[in-house]
Amino acid sequence: MTDDTVLGGLDPGTWDTLAADHFYSSSTWLRHCADYPGAAVGAVHAATAAGLAAVPTVEFDGTQPLNYHWHKILAGRGLPALPAAGLLVGPRLAYQSHVLRDSDDPALLGELVARVRQAHDRLELREKACVAMYLGTEDVRLLRSAGVAAQPVLLEPDAWIEVPPGGWDAWLTTLTSKRRVTVRREVRAFQEAGCRITHVGLPDCWEQLPALANSMAVKYGYPTRTPEFRVEFERYARMTGPAGRVALCHAPDGTLIGFCLYYVWGDAVYLRWASFDYDRLVGCEEYFNLVYYSQIRLAGELGVRWVHAGKKALEAKVLRGAELRPLWMLDLSPGSPLGPASDLVRRHNARLLAELEADPVTRRAVKNRAEWDLFT
Repeated sequence: MTDDTVLGGLDPGTWDTLAADHFYSSSTWLRHCADYPGAAVGAVHAATAAGLAAVPTVEFDGTQPLNYHWHKILAGRGLPALPAAGLLVGPRLAYQSHVLRDSDDPALLGELVARVRQAHDRLELREKACVAMYLGTEDVRLLRSAGVAAQPVLLEPDAWIEVPPGGWDAWLTTLTSKRRVTVRREVRAFQEAGCRITHVGLPDCWEQLPALANSMAVKYGYPTRTPEFRVEFERYARMTGPAGRVALCHAPDGTLIGFCLYYVWGDAVYLRWASFDYDRLVGCEEYFNLVYYSQIRLAGELGVRWVHAGKKALEAKVLRGAELRPLWMLDLSPGSPLGPASDLVRRHNARLLAELEADPVTRRAVKNRAEWDLFT
C-alpha cells in the first residue's frame, strides 16, 4: 500500500507536520498499520483558507480487532447499538486517535467531518457505522463544535507519567515519601542482583524477542505462538525501522530475560510491548525496572516530558506517578442514536468516573477534572 493511499493523498512530510507529537498518528505508524491484513487503511483530509486537517481511517474486511468492537462495547454497557461494520476513524492499533490539524477553525473541521461522512457513505455496506475511537477530550470537543451531534462515550483511562525537568531525581520528588522508599528499594534490588538493562535499535535485536513474547503468552494460558510472534516482530522492524527502540533486560549471567519495545517521538516515550522469560526471572523487580524506571530515566536523559504507559494495569502506573486522561468513542454519523440518548450516555460516563474516584489509588490520578466533566 502506497503512502498516497495510506495518507489520503498527503505527502509524509506534510502529514507528520500535522501529526506533530502524536506518534500513533504519524506516517511511520500508519504505514505499519497498513501492513497488516484484514483492513483497508486510508485517510481523509480537508483544506480551506483557514488551514489543513486530516484523520486516518480503517475499513475492516471482517471483525474488528479486540477493543475496537464498538458495537459490542456499547451493547455491553447498555447503550444504544450501532451497526457492527463500518468506518473506523483513527488508527487500527494502539488505542490513540487524533484529529490532525494546523487550525481549530470550525469551518475547517466541519469540512473534515463532511469528507469523513462521504468516505463512510461510499462503503458498500447496507448498515454501517462511522466511529472514532480513543479520542482525547479536546478532539471530541472540536468535532462536536464542527457539527457532530452524538454524545461521546467514555471508553477507559489512558496513563501518562510526567517526567519533570531534572529527570529521574525530579520525578522521584513528585511521589509520596512512602512511594520514594519503595521505588528506591526496587531499584536497589535490581542492581544488587546484578541484572542490567541495555538499549538497542529494534532492527538489531528483533529476532531475539519472539521467544520472550511467547513466554508471556504461555504464562497466560495461550498456546505456543513463537512463529506468529516472529512474523509480528519482523513487521515491526521492517515497517518502523530505526524509530523502534528496545530496552533489553539481562540476568546476572548475561542471559536475555526481558524486553520493552518503545518509540521516542515528539515530547514522549511511547511504551509499546514488554515481556519476560518467566522461568528465568531472578525475582528482583525486573518488570518495574525495565518497563517504568529505565524509561523514566531515558526520558530525563533525552529531555522529553512524558512516558506514555497506555491503558490497563492502572494501579501500577498510578503508584509510579501516572496521571489518567479520558479516552472517548464518538459516533460521527449524522443520525446517531447516541444523540437522543445523551442523558443515558452522560450517566454512563459519570458512573465510570465515579468508579475511578472511589478507588483511593486512581482517585489522585484524575488530575485535570475538566477533561472528564465536559461529557459527564
